Amino acid sequence: MKRKSLWAVIASAIVTTALALSIGGFATVSHRDSQIETVDQQLKKIADAVRSNPESPVSSALNAASEEDFNITIAIVSSKNKLTIINESKLTLESLPQDLLLSAALISPITIEGEENYRLLVEVISGGDRLIFANSLSVIEETFASNLERLLIFTIFADLIAIIISVLLLSRNNRKLEADSLLRMKRFLADASHDLRTPLTVIKGYSELLSKGQISDLDDRARAFERVNSEILRMENLIHDLLLLAELGETSRPIFQEVDLSDLLSSYTRDFSTLSSDRQITEEIESGVIIEGSIEHLRRLIQNIFNNISRHTPVDASVKVALGHKGRKVLLTIEDGGKGLPESGYRDGVTALNRFDTSRSPETGGSGLGLSIIAAIVSEHSGILNLRKSDLGGLAVEIIF
Repeated sequence: MKRKSLWAVIASAIVTTALALSIGGFATVSHRDSQIETVDQQLKKIADAVRSNPESPVSSALNAASEEDFNITIAIVSSKNKLTIINESKLTLESLPQDLLLSAALISPITIEGEENYRLLVEVISGGDRLIFANSLSVIEETFASNLERLLIFTIFADLIAIIISVLLLSRNNRKLEADSLLRMKRFLADASHDLRTPLTVIKGYSELLSKGQISDLDDRARAFERVNSEILRMENLIHDLLLLAELGETSRPIFQEVDLSDLLSSYTRDFSTLSSDRQITEEIESGVIIEGSIEHLRRLIQNIFNNISRHTPVDASVKVALGHKGRKVLLTIEDGGKGLPESGYRDGVTALNRFDTSRSPETGGSGLGLSIIAAIVSEHSGILNLRKSDLGGLAVEIIF
C-alpha cells in the first residue's frame, strides 16, 4: 500500500476511534452519574424524613427505608464515635470514615473509597449523635466497567469496519487512477511514436532518393538536405522534451536554491520582445520576487511559455507578462491574444501526458509537449497551474508558487 493510502487508512481509524470514544464515553459516564444521582436521592429522602420528625429520627429513617424498599445501611454514631448498625444491607460497614469525611457528608452525599466504595450521607440528631445513611456502589461500578468493556469492543469493531471500507475505497480509487494513467500513457506513446515515425520516414525517403542519385538537380538536392536537417532538428527537440519529462517524473528532486524570479522573467521577456518586434508586450513585473526552485527548470518553464506563444499565435498578437505577490504566495501570469486552447483544455486542465493540439502539423516546429513540461515543472515546485481564457482573447497561463 502506498504511503498516502496508508496514512488515509490510519486517519480514518483515528477519526472513528475518537468519535466512538467521545460519544460512547460520554454516554457511559452519563449513565453512571445518573445511577449515582438515583442513590443520592434515596439517601436524601431518608434524611428529609428524619428532619421532618426530629423526636423519633431512628424510626423515621427505618420507616422511610422500609416504605420505599431502599437497600440502604443505616447506623448511629454516638458522640464518642461508637458505631451501631440499625439497618443492614448488602453493604458491610465495619468502621467509620475519618471525621473530616463525616463532616463533608453533612452537606451532601460523598463517595467513600475502600474495599467497597459507597455513597455516604450524615444527619445530626438530638444529643449530638449522628445518623449515617450509606449505599453500596458495587453494582454501579460493575455496570460501568462492563459498559466500558463493551465500548472498547465496539470501538475496535468500528475501527475494523472503517479500515476495511477505507481500503476498499482507496483500492477502487487507485485502480481507477492507474487505469486513467495507463490510458494517458498509451495515448502519449501513440502520439510520441507518431511524431518520431514522421521525421524518420521523411529522412529515410530523402536518404534513399539521394543515395540512388534520383535527385540530380542541385537546387532540389539542397532542398532535400534542408528538409532532412529540419526533420533531424525536430526529432532532436522531441527527444529532448521526452527526456526532460522523464527527468521531471523522477522521485528525486533537483537541488533547489533561491531564484530571483523577477530578474529571470524580465530577462526572457526582453529577449522575447526583441525577437517579436511586431507584438505589443505589456510588462507588470514586481521587482525582488524570490522563490526556492531549480533555476534551470524555471528557465525552461518560462522559455516554453514564450515558445508556445511564438508557435501558436499570430506574429502581431499582443502579450501581457505579470509577476507579483498574492498574500504569501507568488502569482506569475503570461497571456496572449491568440486563439487560445480548445474548450476542453480549460475544463480538464493539464497533466504531464496531456496534448491539447491534436490537429497540429509538423510545420509548427513543436513537439506538442510544451504544456506538459510546464505542468511537470510547476508540480515539481509544488505550484498550481491554471489555464484560462485571456482578456486579450487567447490563453492565460497562471502559475501560483
